[in-house]
Amino acid sequence: MRIHSIESLKEKRRKGTHEAEVPFLLDGKEEAVTKKIVDGEMETYELGKPIGEMLTSDIVRKELIQKVVLDVEMGREEVPVLYGPIFDRIEDANFPKEFEAKWAQRGTVIFFEHIEGQEVKFGSLQAESGPIARLKGFSAGFEYTKEMQIFNQTFNFEMLNKAFGEAHNALLNHLHLGPFIGYTYKAANKTAPVYVKPDGNKGTASDAHYILSLRETLRQALKDTRTAKRPGTILLANSADQEDIQDALGSMTLQATPYGATSGISDIIYYDGWETDVARKSHAYPGVPQGKAYLIRPKRGFKELVKQGLQINSSIGDLTRLVEAQIVGDFWRGTFLAIDENVQEITLPG
Repeated sequence: MRIHSIESLKEKRRKGTHEAEVPFLLDGKEEAVTKKIVDGEMETYELGKPIGEMLTSDIVRKELIQKVVLDVEMGREEVPVLYGPIFDRIEDANFPKEFEAKWAQRGTVIFFEHIEGQEVKFGSLQAESGPIARLKGFSAGFEYTKEMQIFNQTFNFEMLNKAFGEAHNALLNHLHLGPFIGYTYKAANKTAPVYVKPDGNKGTASDAHYILSLRETLRQALKDTRTAKRPGTILLANSADQEDIQDALGSMTLQATPYGATSGISDIIYYDGWETDVARKSHAYPGVPQGKAYLIRPKRGFKELVKQGLQINSSIGDLTRLVEAQIVGDFWRGTFLAIDENVQEITLPG
């Protein structure tokens, strides 16, 4: 069973060497810088000059923006994306603005015994039902001011860069996992708590054994998704329930009665949301509520559509406001989610 959480993914990135080319724009021209992480340590640029001096020519400006990009990537490493096991990622710069629901389709073929003279049975394309997928643009930016220049506030500069990267990945998690949390589920897509007493018999909330009840509730959810012909294999939950869930899914012995481990769940994603303050205003993305979980059949009905990934663009600032340079990042993407056909909402025992 694979565990996906902010901390577990960060720990994974601390092992081995990870390298990638990260593109950016400098005055409309596409450039790139190499991002390299070795045993958790990320290589970045150390500025050899005051920031203000690095805005005086295109060559040193490029070095400055390379540092910005790597600082942003360092921020993204602090908030890893969690939804990868659920979604199929499709990237295409030629994507239209909208996709009809029938776009999320799959091929279906079955072989029949061939009887002489009969026509061959042809396969077809089937679509998951769901909303239309729309691609949207998202952007954020910050300004490098003359005050930061004359006081050489490199520390503030780096903080802004890293916050930029954190905010980007936090939004990606919200765009892909938030819909599961805010959705209104039909009765057929809900599994209620199942209460089990310490002796293994069915009970009530007042006399139940919590871990046995949690174990039986998760097993009931697995049965519900299999009966509905949409077997779930990924569990989305709150990290506050992590130890209890993992205990309930493992093997145990209680009152001399052995209970085997529960199979069928390949991945567990723990998502608690994200929050920050911008210009004295609080912004928050809700996580999975404690006491709830979602059992998901992945990939088939979930598409991550990327027209343009995060692109950092730097340009000369605004003299009238003593802004020396502007850093803007934007990305264009959308999601397709067929929730009714692929998700079971679980209420954990109280």
